[in-house]
Amino acid sequence: MPSNDESQTLRADIVRRWKEELFSADTVVAAVAVAVAIPAGLAAAVVVGGAAIYPVWFATAAGPSLGYWRGMRIEVPMGTAAKVGGAMALATAVVASGVVSLALALDGGQGAAVVAGAVLGILFSGLASRFAFHRLAGETV
Repeated sequence: MPSNDESQTLRADIVRRWKEELFSADTVVAAVAVAVAIPAGLAAAVVVGGAAIYPVWFATAAGPSLGYWRGMRIEVPMGTAAKVGGAMALATAVVASGVVSLALALDGGQGAAVVAGAVLGILFSGLASRFAFHRLAGETV
């Protein structure tokens, strides 16, 4: 029969692990990407057109966290993580906006522009994220 001490230890271990995950460089990358996505999507909607807002928001906010696949952890200072997340998010916003504007220029329609921008934006962001996470993880090993 478990003692009262064991349940306290388990609870403390769960809280400790949750805090480690919440306050990690991976979370900073994702949070900065979301913070950049909102104004980047609004700017894309003004410059390119209303069709650009959703693919830019989707690809920019979701893409930088894709580097965390397979539980890879990066151990870098929070400032570095914020810079990496911001750079990836801005690059993704530019690529997604470019794809949307290209699809609109080729008269593909707004639906095709939204789908193309979202798909190619998330693919670009996923590749950039994997490269960045591997690079950051490699620098600390």
